[in-house]
Amino acid sequence: MLTDVQAREAVARCWGAVLEALPDAGWDRPTRCAGWSLLDLARHGAWGTSMEADALRRSRLGEAGSGEGSEPAGDGPEVLAALRSSVAALVAELDRAAELGATVEIPFGAIPAPFALQVFTMEAGVHADDALTAVGRDEPLGADVVTATSVVLAAVLPALAVEVPAAGTVVGLTGPTVDLRFGVVDGVWQAVDGTPTASVRGSSDTAVLRFTLGRTGADDPALTVDEGARAFKAWFPGP
Repeated sequence: MLTDVQAREAVARCWGAVLEALPDAGWDRPTRCAGWSLLDLARHGAWGTSMEADALRRSRLGEAGSGEGSEPAGDGPEVLAALRSSVAALVAELDRAAELGATVEIPFGAIPAPFALQVFTMEAGVHADDALTAVGRDEPLGADVVTATSVVLAAVLPALAVEVPAAGTVVGLTGPTVDLRFGVVDGVWQAVDGTPTASVRGSSDTAVLRFTLGRTGADDPALTVDEGARAFKAWFPGP
């Protein structure tokens, strides 16, 4: 799990890369997020980072209620300006992360503050990857983003399952450092330590996490997906 200092560095770097990559033109370029253009992604980023900044502020000050975000409705330059402002606010709050309360409340509920920092790092890293890929840059996820994303997925992916296969099914998602395993126990998915009955193996952690998050499919040449694991995204269509 990342420290508050590591999370701040990762979030600033990743959203900074998005701000640098977003074009003055070409906002209609498609992204790997189904149905989203770069403009849609930037709008979502502005909402997400403003919500995260507000959630951290509320936790730091002891204010009740979920963080609230603002999604800009204008054109590309206006959205970019809003995203730049909300990223700055988020980084400023992360600079004061040592002052956070025990929990941070986001629209999905109150979560432990250290876990919130992993979630916000994952969001920054994954959406930076979405934006950079859309403008033709294929770069690996940072080691800090890999760590935070693995922590978040281990905790939340079982709750997002929509299909449950036979009892005893264990799916493993493995890269050089990533080792995620989810199994069906008592009729529900759980994070487990068991031997996989279905496996996704990647030559890079980036490839494994992109697949797990639905950014790429089983045909990615950086992956080996055995027949039993080809149903993975039917089981876990999110996040």
